[in-house]
Amino acid sequence: MNFAPSQSDQGVKATTGGDAPLAGFSQGSFQRLVENMADGILVVDLDGSVLYANPAAAAIFGKPVESLLHVPLGRPVVSGDIAEIQVRRPGKSPAEVEMRVVEIGWDGDDALLASLRDVSAQRAAQEIQRQSQKMEAIGRLAAGIVHDFNNILAVVQAGVRLLQKQIADNPSGPKVELLLSELLKRTQNGSALTQQLLAFSRRQELSPETVDLNERLEGLSTLLDQTLGSGIFVCKNLDPALEHVHIDANQLEVAILNLAVNARDAMAGKGKLTIETSNAPDGAEGIANPAPFIRVTVTDTGCGMSKETLAQVFEPFFTTKPSGNGTGLGLSQVYGFVTQSGGHVRIDSEVGRGTSVNLFLPRK
Repeated sequence: MNFAPSQSDQGVKATTGGDAPLAGFSQGSFQRLVENMADGILVVDLDGSVLYANPAAAAIFGKPVESLLHVPLGRPVVSGDIAEIQVRRPGKSPAEVEMRVVEIGWDGDDALLASLRDVSAQRAAQEIQRQSQKMEAIGRLAAGIVHDFNNILAVVQAGVRLLQKQIADNPSGPKVELLLSELLKRTQNGSALTQQLLAFSRRQELSPETVDLNERLEGLSTLLDQTLGSGIFVCKNLDPALEHVHIDANQLEVAILNLAVNARDAMAGKGKLTIETSNAPDGAEGIANPAPFIRVTVTDTGCGMSKETLAQVFEPFFTTKPSGNGTGLGLSQVYGFVTQSGGHVRIDSEVGRGTSVNLFLPRK
């Protein structure tokens, strides 16, 4: 048998955690100190043979104490102060163990002391919790999909019934074409819903191109005015030195419109919406792999969001709006599109002080 470090700890040298070797112990005094400890204690010589094991260590290995003594387990290897290792046991599943190692003197010779804590039950409980959260999220997703598609189907079914009646009464009448056009629009709503889901899962097909973001935002002015209403004052602060971005222009416009509509709702139809652009410096916002970005920020003077709401805003079908006033897919579409495009999203918000959504998009 041997120590089985987790993959991340393979090949790492043994460490004392920066401490000097402990003072030498006699076997008798040491045993009295650790015999009843809940944590397992192993002492091995520099060749890896076991010199001492307390009952808790024997329980972790699933062996009597006597069967561990003088067994060549190998030198424990750790990285940093604590390492997670896997201990293989006869007839049982492996134990997940946290291990600390220090150098000690043992009856005049150098040795290594390993403190072992069995965290198998804790890890199992954490995995159960993760699975529970995953299933809860899947349930919310499924419920939202069912709700939205049922609404679309109900409209289509009602339209088909009206169409049947109209065809029976006057098959060549103008209402037939009108009803067919309306039904086509409803089926397009279903297609739009699937595209939003694909955007969230980052599986939609994108067609990136070189885009002048300022020009696109100026082109959206009329549509924004019509969508937001007269109660929303739109202010644009566009950096004239803004570099071009490499992005799917159509999906970018959808993302901006989603943010604008969310902002309108947060302001209850009255307030100020500010759209800003700027060149973000490389490595901004602590990104692990720094890359050149431009930033577009959409800021509203609305109600703001609590920390609890912020933690869930990117989940599909999560919404704080009343039933029937939104699908909860707007921000998930924004998140999925920006992330799939190689960028990232940051939201700054506080209850009563409005919200700023920052989109970091890759430069050309």
